[in-house]
Amino acid sequence: MSEKDLYLAAILAGDRQAAIDVALGVVDRGGPVGDLYVEVLQESLYEVGRLWESNRISVAVEHLATGITQVVLARLYEHLPRSTASRGRIVLTGIEGELHQVGGHMVADTLESDGWEVRFLGTDVPVPEVLVALGEHHPEVLGISCTMLQNVPKAALLIGSVKATFQESSPRIIVGGGAFRTDPRKVAEIGADGWAPDLRSVASVVRSLSKTA
Repeated sequence: MSEKDLYLAAILAGDRQAAIDVALGVVDRGGPVGDLYVEVLQESLYEVGRLWESNRISVAVEHLATGITQVVLARLYEHLPRSTASRGRIVLTGIEGELHQVGGHMVADTLESDGWEVRFLGTDVPVPEVLVALGEHHPEVLGISCTMLQNVPKAALLIGSVKATFQESSPRIIVGGGAFRTDPRKVAEIGADGWAPDLRSVASVVRSLSKTA
Protein backbone atom coordinates (compact mmCIF):
# COMPACT_ATOMS: atom_id res chain seq x y z
CA MET A 1 0.00 0.00 0.00
CA SER A 2 1.12 3.56 -0.67
CA GLU A 3 1.75 6.02 2.16
CA LYS A 4 -1.45 7.80 1.17
CA ASP A 5 -3.47 4.58 1.42
CA LEU A 6 -1.89 3.73 4.77
CA TYR A 7 -2.55 7.20 6.11
CA LEU A 8 -6.13 7.24 4.86
CA ALA A 9 -6.81 3.87 6.46
CA ALA A 10 -5.35 5.11 9.75
CA ILE A 11 -7.43 8.29 9.98
CA LEU A 12 -10.62 6.50 8.91
CA ALA A 13 -9.98 3.96 11.66
CA GLY A 14 -9.38 6.73 14.17
CA ASP A 15 -5.86 5.42 14.81
CA ARG A 16 -3.88 8.52 15.70
CA GLN A 17 -0.60 6.73 16.41
CA ALA A 18 -0.71 4.83 13.12
CA ALA A 19 -1.28 8.11 11.25
CA ILE A 20 1.65 9.74 13.06
CA ASP A 21 3.84 6.72 12.30
CA VAL A 22 3.04 6.88 8.58
CA ALA A 23 3.82 10.59 8.37
CA LEU A 24 7.02 10.49 10.43
CA GLY A 25 8.10 7.38 8.56
CA VAL A 26 8.08 9.38 5.33
CA VAL A 27 10.19 12.07 6.98
CA ASP A 28 12.62 9.51 8.42
CA ARG A 29 13.14 8.09 4.94
CA GLY A 30 14.05 11.54 3.65
CA GLY A 31 10.76 12.37 1.96
CA PRO A 32 10.14 16.11 1.49
CA VAL A 33 7.63 17.40 4.03
CA GLY A 34 5.97 19.57 1.36
CA ASP A 35 5.30 16.52 -0.78
CA LEU A 36 3.96 14.72 2.29
CA TYR A 37 1.50 17.55 2.89
CA VAL A 38 0.28 17.47 -0.71
CA GLU A 39 0.42 13.80 -1.70
CA VAL A 40 -0.54 12.15 1.58
CA LEU A 41 -2.36 14.53 3.93
CA GLN A 42 -4.19 16.70 1.41
CA GLU A 43 -5.17 13.83 -0.89
CA SER A 44 -6.37 11.77 2.08
CA LEU A 45 -8.56 14.61 3.32
CA TYR A 46 -9.99 15.09 -0.15
CA GLU A 47 -10.95 11.41 -0.13
CA VAL A 48 -12.46 11.73 3.35
CA GLY A 49 -14.58 14.59 2.04
CA ARG A 50 -15.75 12.54 -0.92
CA LEU A 51 -16.65 9.62 1.33
CA TRP A 52 -18.65 11.90 3.61
CA GLU A 53 -20.46 13.58 0.71
CA SER A 54 -21.48 10.16 -0.63
CA ASN A 55 -22.72 9.08 2.82
CA ARG A 56 -20.14 6.29 3.04
CA ILE A 57 -18.79 7.61 6.35
CA SER A 58 -20.45 9.56 9.16
CA VAL A 59 -19.73 13.15 10.09
CA ALA A 60 -18.19 11.82 13.31
CA VAL A 61 -15.63 9.82 11.31
CA GLU A 62 -14.95 12.84 9.11
CA HIS A 63 -14.34 15.05 12.15
CA LEU A 64 -12.10 12.42 13.74
CA ALA A 65 -10.01 12.09 10.57
CA THR A 66 -9.61 15.86 10.42
CA GLY A 67 -8.69 16.09 14.09
CA ILE A 68 -6.03 13.41 13.75
CA THR A 69 -4.55 15.28 10.79
CA GLN A 70 -4.26 18.42 12.90
CA VAL A 71 -2.24 16.42 15.43
CA VAL A 72 -0.03 15.09 12.63
CA LEU A 73 0.54 18.61 11.32
CA ALA A 74 1.72 19.72 14.75
CA ARG A 75 4.24 16.85 14.77
CA LEU A 76 5.46 17.70 11.26
CA TYR A 77 5.85 21.43 11.89
CA GLU A 78 9.35 21.09 13.34
CA HIS A 79 10.45 19.17 10.23
CA LEU A 80 9.41 21.85 7.72
CA PRO A 81 12.26 23.29 5.67
CA ARG A 82 12.82 27.01 6.27
CA SER A 83 13.54 29.41 3.44
CA THR A 84 16.21 32.04 4.10
CA ALA A 85 14.12 34.53 2.09
CA SER A 86 12.04 37.19 3.82
CA ARG A 87 9.12 37.53 1.44
CA GLY A 88 6.76 39.74 3.44
CA ARG A 89 3.64 39.45 5.56
CA ILE A 90 0.45 37.54 4.89
CA VAL A 91 -2.77 37.18 6.88
CA LEU A 92 -4.85 34.03 6.35
CA THR A 93 -8.45 33.59 7.43
CA GLY A 94 -11.42 31.33 6.95
CA ILE A 95 -14.90 32.60 6.18
CA GLU A 96 -17.31 33.33 9.00
CA GLY A 97 -19.67 30.39 9.53
CA GLU A 98 -17.21 27.68 8.49
CA LEU A 99 -15.55 25.42 11.05
CA HIS A 100 -12.89 23.40 9.23
CA GLN A 101 -9.45 24.96 9.44
CA VAL A 102 -7.04 22.14 8.68
CA GLY A 103 -6.66 23.30 5.07
CA GLY A 104 -5.80 26.81 6.23
CA HIS A 105 -3.35 25.33 8.72
CA MET A 106 -1.57 23.50 5.91
CA VAL A 107 -1.47 26.65 3.77
CA ALA A 108 -0.03 28.63 6.70
CA ASP A 109 2.72 26.05 7.21
CA THR A 110 3.52 25.96 3.50
CA LEU A 111 3.84 29.72 3.23
CA GLU A 112 5.88 30.02 6.41
CA SER A 113 8.24 27.41 4.98
CA ASP A 114 8.51 29.57 1.86
CA GLY A 115 9.71 32.57 3.85
CA TRP A 116 6.50 34.45 4.69
CA GLU A 117 5.62 35.97 8.05
CA VAL A 118 2.21 34.33 8.46
CA ARG A 119 -0.70 35.29 10.70
CA PHE A 120 -3.32 32.55 10.52
CA LEU A 121 -6.51 33.79 12.18
CA GLY A 122 -8.25 30.44 12.01
CA THR A 123 -11.72 30.13 10.58
CA ASP A 124 -15.20 31.45 11.41
CA VAL A 125 -13.70 34.93 11.82
CA PRO A 126 -16.14 37.90 11.66
CA VAL A 127 -15.37 40.57 9.08
CA PRO A 128 -14.63 43.32 11.67
CA GLU A 129 -12.04 41.08 13.32
CA VAL A 130 -10.31 40.44 10.00
CA LEU A 131 -10.16 44.19 9.38
CA VAL A 132 -8.59 44.74 12.80
CA ALA A 133 -5.95 42.10 12.08
CA LEU A 134 -5.13 43.69 8.74
CA GLY A 135 -4.76 47.08 10.41
CA GLU A 136 -2.40 45.61 12.99
CA HIS A 137 -0.20 43.49 10.72
CA HIS A 138 -0.22 45.48 7.43
CA PRO A 139 0.20 42.41 5.22
CA GLU A 140 1.07 42.49 1.54
CA VAL A 141 -1.38 39.64 0.92
CA LEU A 142 -4.65 38.46 2.46
CA GLY A 143 -5.57 34.82 1.92
CA ILE A 144 -9.21 33.75 2.28
CA SER A 145 -10.39 30.15 2.53
CA CYS A 146 -13.96 29.27 1.58
CA THR A 147 -14.90 25.61 1.49
CA MET A 148 -18.63 25.76 0.79
CA LEU A 149 -20.17 27.25 -2.36
CA GLN A 150 -23.05 28.80 -0.41
CA ASN A 151 -20.53 30.89 1.54
CA VAL A 152 -19.01 32.57 -1.51
CA PRO A 153 -21.19 35.69 -0.92
CA LYS A 154 -19.54 36.00 2.52
CA ALA A 155 -16.14 35.94 0.83
CA ALA A 156 -17.35 38.68 -1.52
CA LEU A 157 -18.53 40.72 1.47
CA LEU A 158 -15.15 40.36 3.18
CA ILE A 159 -13.25 41.36 0.04
CA GLY A 160 -15.49 44.38 -0.48
CA SER A 161 -15.05 45.45 3.13
CA VAL A 162 -11.27 45.14 2.93
CA LYS A 163 -11.06 47.22 -0.24
CA ALA A 164 -13.45 49.86 1.09
CA THR A 165 -11.57 50.14 4.37
CA PHE A 166 -7.98 50.18 3.12
CA GLN A 167 -8.51 51.49 -0.43
CA GLU A 168 -5.10 52.13 -2.09
CA SER A 169 -3.27 50.37 0.74
CA SER A 170 -5.46 47.26 0.51
CA PRO A 171 -3.49 44.00 0.43
CA ARG A 172 -3.64 41.79 -2.62
CA ILE A 173 -6.25 39.09 -2.07
CA ILE A 174 -5.93 35.39 -2.85
CA VAL A 175 -8.72 32.87 -2.33
CA GLY A 176 -8.76 29.10 -2.10
CA GLY A 177 -10.84 26.19 -0.90
CA GLY A 178 -13.45 23.80 -2.16
CA ALA A 179 -15.95 26.51 -3.14
CA PHE A 180 -13.64 27.82 -5.86
CA ARG A 181 -12.57 24.41 -7.07
CA THR A 182 -16.28 23.81 -7.67
CA ASP A 183 -16.63 26.99 -9.72
CA PRO A 184 -13.39 28.91 -10.50
CA ARG A 185 -15.38 31.68 -12.23
CA LYS A 186 -16.38 32.91 -8.78
CA VAL A 187 -12.82 34.15 -8.17
CA ALA A 188 -13.09 37.10 -10.56
CA GLU A 189 -16.75 37.69 -9.75
CA ILE A 190 -16.03 38.45 -6.08
CA GLY A 191 -13.07 40.73 -6.74
CA ALA A 192 -10.17 38.50 -5.69
CA ASP A 193 -6.78 39.09 -7.28
CA GLY A 194 -5.95 35.41 -7.64
CA TRP A 195 -6.61 31.89 -6.43
CA ALA A 196 -4.67 28.78 -5.57
CA PRO A 197 -6.44 25.59 -6.65
CA ASP A 198 -4.36 23.40 -4.34
CA LEU A 199 -1.56 23.36 -1.80
CA ARG A 200 1.10 22.73 -4.42
CA SER A 201 0.42 26.03 -6.18
CA VAL A 202 -0.19 28.37 -3.25
CA ALA A 203 3.38 29.60 -2.71
CA SER A 204 3.92 30.54 -6.35
CA VAL A 205 0.53 32.26 -6.60
CA VAL A 206 1.16 34.33 -3.46
CA ARG A 207 4.62 35.30 -4.72
CA SER A 208 3.13 36.44 -8.02
CA LEU A 209 0.64 38.70 -6.23
CA SER A 210 3.09 40.33 -3.83
CA LYS A 211 5.19 43.30 -4.83
CA THR A 212 7.89 42.38 -2.31
CA ALA A 213 8.38 38.64 -2.81
